[in-house]
Amino acid sequence: MSQTERHPSLSLLLLIVLALASALVFTILGVVIAGSIYGFNHILYTISAPASWKRNEIDMVVLKITQICSSFGMFVVPALLFAKMERKNWASYLKLRTTSYLLIVFTALIMLASMPILEWITTWNQKMELPPILRSIEQWMRNKEDTAKEFVNNLLVMHTKNALLINLLMLAIIPAVGEELIFRGCLQRIFSRWVENQHASIWIVAFIFSAIHLQFFGFLPRMLLGALFGYLLLWGGSLYIPIFAHFINNAMVVIVSYIYQQQGISMDQIDRTEPSTWYICLVSFAVTAILLYGFYTRSLNQRKSI
Repeated sequence: MSQTERHPSLSLLLLIVLALASALVFTILGVVIAGSIYGFNHILYTISAPASWKRNEIDMVVLKITQICSSFGMFVVPALLFAKMERKNWASYLKLRTTSYLLIVFTALIMLASMPILEWITTWNQKMELPPILRSIEQWMRNKEDTAKEFVNNLLVMHTKNALLINLLMLAIIPAVGEELIFRGCLQRIFSRWVENQHASIWIVAFIFSAIHLQFFGFLPRMLLGALFGYLLLWGGSLYIPIFAHFINNAMVVIVSYIYQQQGISMDQIDRTEPSTWYICLVSFAVTAILLYGFYTRSLNQRKSI
C-alpha cells in the first residue's frame, strides 16, 4: 500500500503520536535552554507554579522560552513530518502554494471587518449558563477559563518594543503557522478523505480547533474562526491564506494590548472593555459577508483562468 492510500484513521493516529512526541521533546529542549541560562531549580519552580502566581521578569522570560519551544514542537514539526510521510511532495500535500495578492488583501479586510461581530459573539458566549444541575461543571469550566485568561494576560504584559516582538513571535507567528499546518493543512485533509465531504470536514476540524484550547466560554467564536480559516483554504486553495488570516487575528490582540499598555491601561482594564454597539456589529456582519462573497467569486475566477 502506498503512503497516499493510508486509511484516514491511521493517518490521524500517526499525526497525534507525532504531535505528542514532538511536543515532549521540544518542551524538554525549552526547559534545557532556559535552565542553562537561569538555573534548573528556578526553571522547574517557575513552570510548576500556578498561572495566577505573580511572576517576575525572569519568570516570564522562562515561560516564553518554554512556550515558544513547546508550540513549535507541538504544531510545526509534526505537521511537516506527517506531510512528508503522507506524500513525497510535502508542500503540495499541505497546499503551500502561491496565491494572488488580491486574495491576500481580501483576507486582511475580512479579518478586520469581522472583529466587532466576533467580539460580540465572544461576549455573548461568556454569559453562557448551564442548568442548575450542572452548576458544579460550570464552575469548573469558569475556573479553567479564569486560569487560561490569567496565563495569557501574564504573557501579554509588554513594556518594551522587544517584548512586543517576542510576543508577536510567540502568540501570532508560531500559532498562525503551526496551528494552520496541523488543523487546516493536515486534519482538514484527513477528515475530508474520511467523511468525503469538504464542508463537514471544515466544521469537524473547527470544532476540534476550538475544543483543544480548553476555553469553554470562548468556544463558539473560536469555532467560527476555525470554520472561516477552513473555507479560506477551500476557496483560496492555498494554506498561506488561512495562515495570514490567523496571524492577523492573533497579532491584532498583541498589538492592541501593547498600545493600551503604553497608554497606562492595564490588562485587567482591557478585559473590561465593552463590546461594540449592535449597529456596528450589524455593519461588521454585512461587510464581512460581502467581502467573503468577493473572496469566493475572485477565487473561482482565479481557478478558471489557470
